[in-house]
Amino acid sequence: MKFWQNLSMIDMRELPVLARKAEELGFEGINLGEHLITFGEQYDEYKYSSNKLIRWYPHTHWPDPWVQIGALSQVTTRLKFLNTVYILPMKDPFHAAKAIATAANLCNGRLILGIGVGWQASEFELVGQEFHNRGRRADEMLEVMDGLWRGKLFSYEGEYYRFPDLQMSPELFHPLPIYVGGQSPAAYARAARHDGYVGGQVNIEDLPTIIEGLQQAREREGQTMENFEIVVCLYRNSAENFERCRELGVTQIYKEAFCDENGMASTMPLDAKLDDMERFAEAYMS
Repeated sequence: MKFWQNLSMIDMRELPVLARKAEELGFEGINLGEHLITFGEQYDEYKYSSNKLIRWYPHTHWPDPWVQIGALSQVTTRLKFLNTVYILPMKDPFHAAKAIATAANLCNGRLILGIGVGWQASEFELVGQEFHNRGRRADEMLEVMDGLWRGKLFSYEGEYYRFPDLQMSPELFHPLPIYVGGQSPAAYARAARHDGYVGGQVNIEDLPTIIEGLQQAREREGQTMENFEIVVCLYRNSAENFERCRELGVTQIYKEAFCDENGMASTMPLDAKLDDMERFAEAYMS
């Protein structure tokens, strides 16, 4: 089982130091979140925390994921990058495909695209994208982007996107695995059609239900779980819990973001973050 470090919700000026440290300690990679803006008042329920509230502040940094990855790929050599997660249907497929391919090519195949369909209707409204059809649009977007990434003339006729022959260059230089996030039958089905699943922070007791949902979705696609990646983050890290993850079929664990005792975005100094990474690596990765 491989380990990643989450570097979301931190001062972006610390990213190069933390990325190089993660590589030095032997982490498989770093995962980076995406969030466009933070409203002064939260309008929608956040499904990924125990109190249904967001875990960051308006001043918490959320830099553009593709600029981050392009830059950090230049100060590391082995480290991989994973989005947890990129909210695909808030964008259009052309700008998304261009940005993703640029970052993927800059990091020489070290990128894994993690996508989700989002949770905050008010954010979709802000950028003029429909919220209620976001899942179906995301499926079409992935088809469109796959065609664009081939670097050849490509046309498309779908429910949401239609265009004549066109070409986007450069093409993807390396294969790009796609992991899908979310905790719903639709999310499991979407993940089953691609290369893997990336979950949010979960209790170990809830993991069997998620794994079962993914197994059933893969079976419906006529696929086994072989070579299907499952990536999750636990609320409680322990050797016992990690062994249970292995037994259930989890292939990769990402260490939680640096949060305070209330689960909010931490303001701990850089040295404390580096020490925390070292302790985790010594305890679980040696």
